[in-house]
Amino acid sequence: MLAAFVIVFGFVTAGFIATVSSIYQNSNGDIILSLDTPLSAIKGFLLCMFVGPYILAKNTAMLWLGQKISGLSFIACLFVSILWSFCIGIVAIQSLIGFGLL
Repeated sequence: MLAAFVIVFGFVTAGFIATVSSIYQNSNGDIILSLDTPLSAIKGFLLCMFVGPYILAKNTAMLWLGQKISGLSFIACLFVSILWSFCIGIVAIQSLIGFGLL
């Protein structure tokens, strides 16, 4: 039960960060990365690290519904997204505990 909570918390965190990032960048839901300076490249890497499960699941669902990938590929990508969400959930919960918010 705890593992399911961590996975859901990680996925919600990824979706929240992706939404806030797209609002901040005034985009239509796309994640825009800039590699112009080393600092922007680091920020882009961290952004991709945290929004990855959300982007992977969203793109996988769109490709599967468009019949561009097989069902096995769909399941494999969702499995990776779930494992990635678990890792993001652990980092997010530990960060909240570290900041004294949880």
